[in-house]
Amino acid sequence: VPGHDNGNATGCAAPSGSFSLQYGSTGLTAMAGSWVGWTFTAPAGTTISALSLDRTYSLHWGTVPSVANRPYVFQAWSDDDPDDLVDFASPRQSGDTMVLSSPETLRYQDVSWRSLHLALRCWDVIGSFDCAAVPAQATFSHATLGLHDTTPPEAHNLAGTLAGGDAPLRGSANLSYEAVDDGGGVYRSVVSVDGVERSRHVVDANGGRCADVEPGDGDPYQFASPQPCPTATHDAVTLDTAALLDGQHTLRVAVEDAAGNLATVHERTIATHNGPLVTQSPALAGALRVGASLTVSPGVWDGAPTAYGYRWLRCDGADAIIDPDAASCVPIAGATGSAYAITAADAYHRLVAEVVAANPNGAGSARTTPSDLVADAAGRTAPPPPPPAADATPDPSPSTTPTTPATPQPQPGARTTTTPPPLDTGGVHGLANPLAGRSGHVANGSGASEHAVLRIGFRRTTGSATATNVTSTRSRRWMVTGRLLDEHGAPIAGARLGAAWKVAGRGWVAHSGLRSGRDGRVAYVLPAGPTRAVRLTYVAFSDSRRSQASNAIVESVHAPVALSVDHTTVTGRRIVTLRGSAGGEGIPAGGLLVTLQGYQRGYGWRTFRTVRTTRAGRWSTRYRFRLAHGRFAFRALVPRQGRYPFVTTYSRAVTVTVA
Repeated sequence: VPGHDNGNATGCAAPSGSFSLQYGSTGLTAMAGSWVGWTFTAPAGTTISALSLDRTYSLHWGTVPSVANRPYVFQAWSDDDPDDLVDFASPRQSGDTMVLSSPETLRYQDVSWRSLHLALRCWDVIGSFDCAAVPAQATFSHATLGLHDTTPPEAHNLAGTLAGGDAPLRGSANLSYEAVDDGGGVYRSVVSVDGVERSRHVVDANGGRCADVEPGDGDPYQFASPQPCPTATHDAVTLDTAALLDGQHTLRVAVEDAAGNLATVHERTIATHNGPLVTQSPALAGALRVGASLTVSPGVWDGAPTAYGYRWLRCDGADAIIDPDAASCVPIAGATGSAYAITAADAYHRLVAEVVAANPNGAGSARTTPSDLVADAAGRTAPPPPPPAADATPDPSPSTTPTTPATPQPQPGARTTTTPPPLDTGGVHGLANPLAGRSGHVANGSGASEHAVLRIGFRRTTGSATATNVTSTRSRRWMVTGRLLDEHGAPIAGARLGAAWKVAGRGWVAHSGLRSGRDGRVAYVLPAGPTRAVRLTYVAFSDSRRSQASNAIVESVHAPVALSVDHTTVTGRRIVTLRGSAGGEGIPAGGLLVTLQGYQRGYGWRTFRTVRTTRAGRWSTRYRFRLAHGRFAFRALVPRQGRYPFVTTYSRAVTVTVA
């Protein structure tokens, strides 16, 4: 506005820096109702779920007669309604100055905002005068906003040696894919073999923005921008199959977004063979007669064998074309060296040597070409004919005619059964057709339809409204309600349905089922459990080839967290022992990270230590007070982490008096 101070805002110099809103630097008055502000808008697909903001301000109520009689105020509001304030500060009366030199913390948890606005304003509370040309400033530091995003990324266009094929993998194998995510962007890829994580890396650094800004605190989902990672990118992962034992393994490649949501890119059974492979077959040397010896060379191998083993085989059929791998070649008992002494039992046969080469990854085998026929002691390679028997008149063998067994025929009136076709479960483990035991085309419910529509939600405590996202404690049970309709909106009554849950980082699993009512309504009591997505499933007919699923609804669950102290009043050395526990399923073998915070009047909550729990979720630590007296509060924060299926949770605060 010409002739007035329009205020100014400074930006953050670094993620750990601060920014400010100011008036009074131009020597001009500020127009009534004008303001300078800062706005944060959550990216598409996310909402603001938590806020922690340190603020320091100096506000003035002008006192120049007939020139200014309005105060400068600080206001913060959510979304697009300036009247929906989340914070407000102003001088108490005319001529008063409000100066806060030490930071105060503005903190909100478990909210759902699309945007946040901070403003320093010349408040038009009375009269028509401007605000005085006096300095006014609000400074903000340690701004942390939590974003809520429950939609995992998606991946497609898979390629590489890990993508498919039946051939055993050897050495380094790879998989490339493209990934997209509408929330915070595509963050990291995770490669697991047989349930054990093998590698995890950032897919695309996005110019350095897609990186944890506080790598030392155990929470990898802290970034300096609201959408730090790319929303569409490509990635290539590699797997050193030489680090695996030869054989079959379960491979899983997943991609993670900036909110920690995991989506499986590729999961399959692979076969590895990094044991030695023969490049030049072993060969025999020596005389082929009874009483002589044969030796075998090991051959040439790829894979750096560290040990060799041998065995010798005797092959039947003097005039047959010998296959060195044929079943007619049988091992010779006790013949396990690189040299073999030929015995009378070998006469008129062929000999084969098998070499087994091994390294730490596995083993490979190769056989020599079968030898020529072994000669007996007289030098013959075939047995001499037996002498004719005197007056030997062979009896003719009776002639027989083989008979063919009769094919059993079904008896009249016999019941025949058919096997139902396999059901496409849509990725739900354990899901079955509830009518699979009935032959024919049996309908699942009155008015069954392959194009049924099923919408569900959580029933709220009061009223009939439902929600698709709720937050609760570990002990809370929810009523899930919905209605099953055909494509024309008519109810499907008496249908058998199933329920499926998906705990974060895992797959969909089928659970107990339910039935629809006469008006198509369904109601299901979801047992208490961890954070998970829920949907209901429906199969239209007994011979249906696919299942239909409802929309997915999400229950975000707080972890059971407890905190206690050994003394509520401490003296002398001023040491207190804090103990706590974090419960629920899914605690990793290495324990959980727990952030400890202390509260002191005038300073707010401050983090002072991070501890790790045991596998059972328990921890203990000691704290020494630096001040000789006062009252202090403590609380424990268990942030969302890894595959622990709970959202960020605070314990109840405990108070300690230092006397």
